[in-house]
Amino acid sequence: MNARNRPFVLTLTLTAVVVATTACLPLPSPLDRGEAGEVSAATPTAAQPSTPGDEATADPDDFADVFAERDEFFRAQQLPMDGTPLVAVTPAQQDFIAQQRAYVEQQGLEWTASDENLALALAGDACETAILSRHQVDSSTLIAHVTTSPLFAQLIPAELDGDARTQAEAPIASVMVFGTTFLCPDDGTQWVTAYREVYGG
Repeated sequence: MNARNRPFVLTLTLTAVVVATTACLPLPSPLDRGEAGEVSAATPTAAQPSTPGDEATADPDDFADVFAERDEFFRAQQLPMDGTPLVAVTPAQQDFIAQQRAYVEQQGLEWTASDENLALALAGDACETAILSRHQVDSSTLIAHVTTSPLFAQLIPAELDGDARTQAEAPIASVMVFGTTFLCPDDGTQWVTAYREVYGG
């Protein structure tokens, strides 16, 4: 089974939290000002890309390793799996939220606890996708992630399509990708590149 088709644990757990809030990310992240490259200069530690048909012959232990890595990521990030709203607890999370909050407040808007919860959820979900994709992140990964994400589905009106949908996705994806440069910086560089290929900037 292709790891990319597995349900995203963090996304599914947090969907109820997102539905229960009126959170709306008011602006894109500092990524849109080209600052993400300054935040993280980490080089991705990518595995060899898989080829079509690899899933059929893959060793089941390989999938076990991927899911073990994902579970360890959740433990290290102290991300609750019970639907509790997320709050920045690790130094990396706190740095991410501090910079995102400062950016929003510089625009004269209010930063809320719901914004913090959602920003962390978006970033954590993207980091999970990177793990399940064996740290192979490109524009197709980003498009597939955004298209299938329940978080994006809750934040973007279903009736939007074409350019209107892309314009609605971009600021949310910006926050998500900016967050990966903190929560999973080895993958963040790839996410930033993918974001710029898909949304420009």
